[in-house]
Amino acid sequence: MRYVRSSEIQEEGDHEATAVIRFTEKMEILSSAPLNGGHAFTDTVFIMQVPHDYDGDYMTDLRSKRDQYGLPEDSVGFMTSAEVRYVFSTAEEVFEGGEAFVAATAGVTNCVEAGNALNRWDERKARSEGIYRRLIAGTINIVVVSSVPLDDAGKINLMIPLVEGKTLAMRDLGYTETGTTSDAMAIVSPPAADRSPFAGTGTYLGMSSARCVRKVVAECIRKRGESPETKDSLTMLAGAGIGSDMLWSCASALGLDESVRGGFEEVLRNMAGDPDICALVYGILSSGMMADKGCINGQVEGGMPEVLTDGTLAIFLAGKISEDRGGDSTVDLLRMRPLREEDVREYAEIAAYGLVAGVVGYMTGFSDD
Repeated sequence: MRYVRSSEIQEEGDHEATAVIRFTEKMEILSSAPLNGGHAFTDTVFIMQVPHDYDGDYMTDLRSKRDQYGLPEDSVGFMTSAEVRYVFSTAEEVFEGGEAFVAATAGVTNCVEAGNALNRWDERKARSEGIYRRLIAGTINIVVVSSVPLDDAGKINLMIPLVEGKTLAMRDLGYTETGTTSDAMAIVSPPAADRSPFAGTGTYLGMSSARCVRKVVAECIRKRGESPETKDSLTMLAGAGIGSDMLWSCASALGLDESVRGGFEEVLRNMAGDPDICALVYGILSSGMMADKGCINGQVEGGMPEVLTDGTLAIFLAGKISEDRGGDSTVDLLRMRPLREEDVREYAEIAAYGLVAGVVGYMTGFSDD
C-alpha cells in the first residue's frame, strides 16, 4: 500500500522482538493502544513484546522501547505477549477500489465468547505456559490502514468489519470464542479535507478490510500452533446438562447394579474419547442446537426434525460402540425415558441414551465373549 513505508521486526535476543510499522506521512489513528491511544497523528506504530508473566509499568516500558529505536514521541504503541518474530503478519487487499493493509499479532490462550466471563483460569494459564515454552504466546493486536480518508464516524464504522473479520478468522479455525480478553486495535487513515463517514461491511473498504483481517488473524493463530480445546463426549454432554449421575441412572434403568458402576464408568470414559463417537455426539448436539434456533432447512416451526427425536441417531450411536448389541437397549431407553423429568433438551437426552446403550451393549457382549 502506498501509505505504508515499511513493516519490520526488530529482533532483541533469543526470542524477543518488536514490530515497527512506518507510514509515508503522518496519519490519523484512532486506537485502543496503551501508548498514545485514542486520537493520534503519527507516522509510526509499534508492537512491543513483553514476557508472558509481565507485570511491569507498561507506560514506562513502552516509552523506553520507543526511545530505544529512536521512534517519534507521538508513536502509537501496543503490547503483546505473542512471540512477535513468529506470529507478526501483514497482508493487503483491494476490493472494487477499496484498499486496506493489515498488520497483526494474534494468539488466543485467553480467548472468550464476548459477554461471558473468562473461567478455568488456572487451567488456561498452565496451557498458555506450555505454549510459551514452545516460543508461542497470546493476545490479538490489529492495525488496519485505510487508503480512504475517514472522519471519526468512518473510523468507528471500520471497527465493525475489523471485529467481525477477526471473529470469522477464529470461526474458520474452529473456535466458538470471539476474541481474547486483551484485544486491541487501530484504524489508520490519511488526512484530508474530504473524508468518508462510512466504512462498514457494505462498503468496498469495509469488505477489503474484513477480508484482510480474516486472513491475517488466521495466519497468526496458525503460526502460533494452537487449535481450539477439544471436548470428549462426556464433556459435550455435561455442557448440555447431562452429568455422570444422569448417565448412570440410564444404565441402572437397563438393569446394571451398583457393583458394576465402576466398570461402566471406566468403559464410558474410554469410549467418550473415541473420535467417531465424539463426532456422532457432536453431530446430535450441534444439530439439535441449530434446530432450537430454527436453522434446519424445512423444519416445522417449533418442532425438531424426526431424525433427532425418533431414536435413529441414538441407535446409530449405540451401534457404533457395540455393533448391533446396543440397538435393543436404545429402544428400551427411548421407551422408558429415564431422563424425561430432567431439565435437558430432548436431543441431548437422545445422545445420552445412545451412548449409554452402546456402552452397556459393549459390556454385555464382552462378558458373553
